[in-house]
Amino acid sequence: GLAAMVLAMISIHDHHLLKHGTLRLMASFGEEIGEQGSKLLKNKGYMRDVDALLIGEPTGYQIAIAHKGSMDVRFTSHGIETHSSRPQNGYNAINPLMKLLIEANRFFNHSSKTNSQLGKLTFSTTIFNGGDQVNSIPALAQAEANIRTIPEFNNAEVEKNLKEMIAKQNKAGAKVDLDVYMSEPSIETNGQSKFIKLAQKIGAEFVGKAIPTFALNPVTDASNLIIDKGPDFPLAIFGPGNDTPHQVNEYVDQEMYLKFIDIYIALFTAYLNN
Repeated sequence: GLAAMVLAMISIHDHHLLKHGTLRLMASFGEEIGEQGSKLLKNKGYMRDVDALLIGEPTGYQIAIAHKGSMDVRFTSHGIETHSSRPQNGYNAINPLMKLLIEANRFFNHSSKTNSQLGKLTFSTTIFNGGDQVNSIPALAQAEANIRTIPEFNNAEVEKNLKEMIAKQNKAGAKVDLDVYMSEPSIETNGQSKFIKLAQKIGAEFVGKAIPTFALNPVTDASNLIIDKGPDFPLAIFGPGNDTPHQVNEYVDQEMYLKFIDIYIALFTAYLNN
């Protein structure tokens, strides 16, 4: 998507297609590991005068106007090591961590809170490590989880609930710490802007079918870039791709890729020139 935008901008520049306005390329870094690049762009003021934003994530011939938030959290449980024949002399770091994760999975994944576009929050334990010898009570255990949040169940509320669960375990004798090392909010726009309607119209002309709007599960740089823009802001997450991201056979169809360059050229110039 980023390269397609660059090629589109080169063509717009070389053929003098832009008569009004400014087209800005914002190439971020670290999008997969905390979105540090978009945070920097936002903090440097690059979004201050932006009237519409297109993010080239691989949506294919559909436009995302909303996405869930994402939190990466780490739980560290401290115990007292001892021989497994005398467990009463130590404290098993794994046990309270298991209780915490079971409670968190049950609480978050069975919540009744939902969003009409994004659905429900999801909580997934993705890493678990504890102990290093089968006949020793472990003194340390760690687990990591990823939570996909929604406006109705936001990041701050999730963190508050986790801290309450941890406090309950610690009151019973555990020593569990929480580290929220990534927290990006959900984004929800209404998709009613002129920019979205134009993207749908131009996209349909190039591909010969309707271009629907939808809500995306993965988080994007929009979490940082438009966090203060409100639901009316023209956001289009629209780029060449399919359902193979993060798979060993990830690919983009050549015809779709080349069409997206033309779509970007037509969309950017039509929006800014009118």
